[in-house]
Order: sequence, then structure tokens, then C-alpha cells
Amino acid sequence: MILVRVKAATLLFASAIYDLVASSIDVARIVVARNPQPHPAIIVFPVRLKTRWGVGLLANLVSLTPGSTCLHIEEDMSALYIHVLDSRQEEKLIREFRTLFEHRIRELEG
Repeated sequence: MILVRVKAATLLFASAIYDLVASSIDVARIVVARNPQPHPAIIVFPVRLKTRWGVGLLANLVSLTPGSTCLHIEEDMSALYIHVLDSRQEEKLIREFRTLFEHRIRELEG
């Protein structure tokens, strides 16, 4: 059990570093573009986590990702409201946050 959580924590940390680098490059491209056309929006991310600390950790990881920030957590912890710099691929963003962060946090929750 402890080995599974150590593995999940290690993969979560690696995922966060990967997302930090990839998102920084994406934001830099928008910043240096001659005619930047980002599509900022607030998206709703349905949360599948069980614990308050899990949802809080997810909100923090999302906010640490360049180009996004968690604005609000539903009182019942069922959803995050996330401001994103470019919402053209909203479903892809949700899949990425789910794959990179939420899945690993669920493993940590046990």
C-alpha cells in the first residue's frame, strides 16, 4: 500500500514538472506571437476526488500551471472553476488535468 502511494506521489511530482514546462512554452508562444489570439474563458472541471485535501491539492496544481488558475471550488467539492488563457481545446485541457493530476491524487487518497 505504501509503495503504491510513493509511486503515485513520484508520478504526480513528475507530471507537475512536465506540465509546468509544457505550459510555460505554450504561454511563451502566446506572449511572443505577433498577433496573439488567446481565447480566455472560465471552464468547469468536474472533480472525482473524495477528500478535501485531494481537491485542494488539485486546485493548487492547476493554479501552478502557467495559463490557468483555480478561481473557485464548489462547496460540495464536486467541481473547480478554472480560468484558462486559451480555451479552444477545453475537453483536451480537462483530460490533461484529469490524467496528469487527478488520477495520481486519487491513488494517493487510497
